[in-house]
Amino acid sequence: MKNILLHIVLFQAVFTIQAQELQNNENGFQVEHHQVGLLLAHTNLREGNVNSGNSRISVPSFNLFYNYHFNQNWMLGLHTDFVTEQFIVESFESSDKIIERKRPIAPAIMLGYKPSEHFTFLLGGGIDIDGDETLSLMRCDIEYGLAIKRGWEFVAAFGYDIRFSAFDSFQLGVGVARGF
Repeated sequence: MKNILLHIVLFQAVFTIQAQELQNNENGFQVEHHQVGLLLAHTNLREGNVNSGNSRISVPSFNLFYNYHFNQNWMLGLHTDFVTEQFIVESFESSDKIIERKRPIAPAIMLGYKPSEHFTFLLGGGIDIDGDETLSLMRCDIEYGLAIKRGWEFVAAFGYDIRFSAFDSFQLGVGVARGF
């Protein structure tokens, strides 16, 4: 009797999974578990120091990322920002304290939630590394993606980074991603 009950439960589970996969394919959505992408961006800093004067500065950057999609809504990824210039900013703590960054690299582990076909919300933490100093950071991103074809997607992104006890920045970028 226990074996029959076990077989019925297993049969029901397999049937439910197959029906769900069929429903996802009929809607045109198929989970591609791996995704890589490249974004070209500008990193904007609120309190920069340019030519001995304080102002908002913008430096070119790019972002390489990898995401693993658990299902159609949740993902975990590694997003790495590369700033291509050096810059000087004022610290959160004091306007007298300046921080110089020389082409920093900022990898972050990101947890993402995709509530709809196009939008993804990401939150994570990581570090900002340059030759002299390493800073801890928290990152929030919003991405908008449009399918091109054959697994390719156009991506527009807005991100906000807080480097603890140092400075904050936001990024605007566009690029492509490929799911496989």
